[in-house]
Amino acid sequence: MKIFLGDLVHTWNVSVWTAPLNVGYVAAYAEKYSPSNFEFKIFKDPELMIKAIREESPDVVALSFYVWNENLNKLVMKVAKECSLNILTIGGGPIFTNINSNKSAAEEFFLRNKFCDLYVLNQGEKAFLDVVNRYDKYKCNSSLIKRKRIDGVIVNDLDGSNEIRIGKPVPPLVNLDEIPSPYLNGMLDDFFDGPFDPIIETNRSCPYRCTFCAWGIGTPKLSKFSIERVKDEIKYIAKKNPKSSNLFIADANFAVLERDVEIADFIKKTNKKFGYPARVSVQWNKTRVNRVGRVAKKLHGIAQVGASMQSLSDEVLNVINRKNLSLEEVVELNNESSNDTMFSELILGLPLETVETHLKANKKLINLDMEVFNYNLHLLPGTEMDTVEQRKKYFKKTGWRLHDNAFGIYDGVKIFEGQEVVLETSTMSINELRSFRFFHFLMQFMWGRRWFYDYLKLFDSFSLHPVDVVLFIIKEFQKSSGEIGKLYSNFSKEHDLESFESYSDLVNFWSIDSNFENLSTGKYGKLNAVYSSLILIELYDEFSNFLFNVGKKISYRESYDEEFIVQCKEVLKFCRELTIDLSKNDDFVLNKQVDFSYDFLSWRKNKYQSLKGGADKVYRLKFYIDNKQKELIERKKNQFKSDNFNLTLRKMTEYSNPKSFIYQVS
Repeated sequence: MKIFLGDLVHTWNVSVWTAPLNVGYVAAYAEKYSPSNFEFKIFKDPELMIKAIREESPDVVALSFYVWNENLNKLVMKVAKECSLNILTIGGGPIFTNINSNKSAAEEFFLRNKFCDLYVLNQGEKAFLDVVNRYDKYKCNSSLIKRKRIDGVIVNDLDGSNEIRIGKPVPPLVNLDEIPSPYLNGMLDDFFDGPFDPIIETNRSCPYRCTFCAWGIGTPKLSKFSIERVKDEIKYIAKKNPKSSNLFIADANFAVLERDVEIADFIKKTNKKFGYPARVSVQWNKTRVNRVGRVAKKLHGIAQVGASMQSLSDEVLNVINRKNLSLEEVVELNNESSNDTMFSELILGLPLETVETHLKANKKLINLDMEVFNYNLHLLPGTEMDTVEQRKKYFKKTGWRLHDNAFGIYDGVKIFEGQEVVLETSTMSINELRSFRFFHFLMQFMWGRRWFYDYLKLFDSFSLHPVDVVLFIIKEFQKSSGEIGKLYSNFSKEHDLESFESYSDLVNFWSIDSNFENLSTGKYGKLNAVYSSLILIELYDEFSNFLFNVGKKISYRESYDEEFIVQCKEVLKFCRELTIDLSKNDDFVLNKQVDFSYDFLSWRKNKYQSLKGGADKVYRLKFYIDNKQKELIERKKNQFKSDNFNLTLRKMTEYSNPKSFIYQVS
């Protein structure tokens, strides 16, 4: 029996894609424990899968469903059924959890996805094996397998008996080593040569139950792979020398276990020996600050340490069933972990969040010198927050936006993936929520990504908070004309495209040829990335001059002395020299020397206190890129290579440490 499995992604633009570990697990488990000799093929590219389905006519097509590929999967399953109605089509993934595994939600799903025969729930390995064994027993007759209830599976028999059959939950695996490694058995070898980030899993489940998240539902207890296996996978991947420099760890809470210190130590040693991974992306544990600190120390220089908060309001955290590290613990972690910039995350639009609490949270995290990622809340199927009760209680209005890079033409059909976002809550109006979009962009661009960090720190040294400076900058944007005024106006217009009334409105708009052209050429995309690239490549001088004029206005308002204006001009020059100019593709400067009137190096070392210097002073600084940084830039460029170099630059900077594209200084 021939089985095709896909963890499909949209491939029309460069993006960050991970190796298909999820379906790799399912295939490896079925291959080991089935009495039959099945043939497996794994796909990430939808066009390759469609072509293979037509040429080879598999017996089973199984696809992982997420909010970023549901409509793509729908097309692929339609193609499979057009080849043969007897091809069994199987879905899986977090679209369904124990929360929404009911007939109402299932019927709604299968009416949208009528070509999907079965949907495997929760951890898929055991239920999937049962399904393919049954299908083999029924001699590949898809109508027969749909006539009975199957544990761990939702059966779509709407076209037969007009029924949805929901099976009893299947207990999760306790010993994860029962699943063969799809890395060590070679199933994922083909993906090392592509633009895919390798991803590993060391344990499963999440002890927390945040209402906006589906992670861990259906797996009440933490289970783990053996540490020997984890190390073998890391070493195997490193020896394969993947095109990507990054390694994703798919645990919900890395550093939740004591052994994670040893795993982190092994990763760092592998980095020193093989040069891989150059960067490790993890979801950090929300408690046990000492253990997180020890793990972070082991990963020093190759993993950014994070303390995701989502909100700092006790009232909000209580409603969403969230537990955070205290700010005191975050300070302790920041001091103990490494010299790398810590990050945190906040979600705008959570129940009971207000303008005041969101701004206050940003200020507190900025005070800790953290990179802050601000996200707008979107409702995920299978989560508690997506239930009728929570929607009615907390959310007044939602809208639809295009999922980042989730579009394309496949088999002659335009496909778009939508994301349902919260536009109005019981405590925040539409205008209040909307007002934060440009603020979030500027905070990420100027502070988080470090492009104008020193400029904001200059004001901070005069006791004017960076958040208040950015709010003042936005007011000046609103009054500006010329290129700066145009930038703000265009940003606002494109922000309108993140709030369609319905998914069908989204599809109708983006299906228009001229609008689709903007998508496919990269003129429209993730707003933060698009406008960061626009400023850095095309409008740097205009933006820098605009910030200088903002500095003068603030200086007059706050009655700073005249020297502040000179310092402001020099610090903007310093920011310019810090920025590595990658727009000339391969021709970027490896080192340079520049003279300044102020001692910025000592200022930084002194935590931005007492900027010394003046018109009669000369401080010569060396800006340089070491071999490790150069190699990382080249590797990122190769990973995100495309015909549109601006798109390549966007993705390079979007998914990297903020210091990766800024010169080191001595």
